[in-house]
Amino acid sequence: MENSRGLIFAGIYLIVMLGLFFGCFFWAVKKRLGKHPLGLDIRLQRQAGEHLRKEWEEMIESFFARMPLFLMAPWAAMFVASKLLRHFSKAAPEAVLVGILACAVAAFIVALRWMLKLTDRILNLRLGWFGERVVADQLETIKSKGYEVFHDVPCIGGSGPFNLDHVVVGQGIVVVVETKTRRKPKNVKDNHKVSYNGDKLCWPWGQSTQELEQVLRNSAWLKKELKTHLNLDVKVRPALTIPGWFVTGGPPQAPVLVVGYKLLPQFILQRFPRELTDAQTELVARHLRKLSSDLDYGAL
Repeated sequence: MENSRGLIFAGIYLIVMLGLFFGCFFWAVKKRLGKHPLGLDIRLQRQAGEHLRKEWEEMIESFFARMPLFLMAPWAAMFVASKLLRHFSKAAPEAVLVGILACAVAAFIVALRWMLKLTDRILNLRLGWFGERVVADQLETIKSKGYEVFHDVPCIGGSGPFNLDHVVVGQGIVVVVETKTRRKPKNVKDNHKVSYNGDKLCWPWGQSTQELEQVLRNSAWLKKELKTHLNLDVKVRPALTIPGWFVTGGPPQAPVLVVGYKLLPQFILQRFPRELTDAQTELVARHLRKLSSDLDYGAL
């Protein structure tokens, strides 16, 4: 009976303290804020990896939100197991203790796997985000040549929302660039090399086509988007870059340009012939500015 009263008191105390904390927090924030100095209708252009950054921040928040549950899981399992085993089991005290400890260990393992899975996701998001920023910095070098570069362009497809990592527009061409940042395997010969034969990518661990298929789908989506909204038949060029890897690209007639990120600007300047007029190029750039300028103050 006393244990039940103690738990009830602890629960009430926790609820009251949390209510006071959040009440004081929001009061302080509201008091601190004055009139907003900028118009709330301002929309910023997306930076490289914007959606990855946002998801990474959400995963970090989720990690710290889960931490108390992770720490409490073994104790909660021990508490429940002790109550059940003592009331419903006629086993010896030693056996009951072993059962309680087994439940605690099982709960710890389940909670640990739960946290490790989230940690792996956080690390992958950060790596992908950094890779997109590296490629974006490299693409900055072609802006002086009359090109505009748009990052993390939001799109809506048949299977839901997705993003174009980078779109290069200028000098009569449009190029969609997909960035894939992969970790290198350990203890594998030539673990830093990836090659493209015009049909598939050859990694140290095997072959794949999904990266190529993705950038081809993205290019087709943008082509359809420009046709729908601008009534322009634009040949959107697909390109794939893999930061940190030694990339052997395919032949010039390959459907996708696959190249290392340091050589990407050079290949964009030299590989693709001019196909749009200056006026058409400006229309495409204007539409992409509109698509990629969707960040308001609350989205940062």
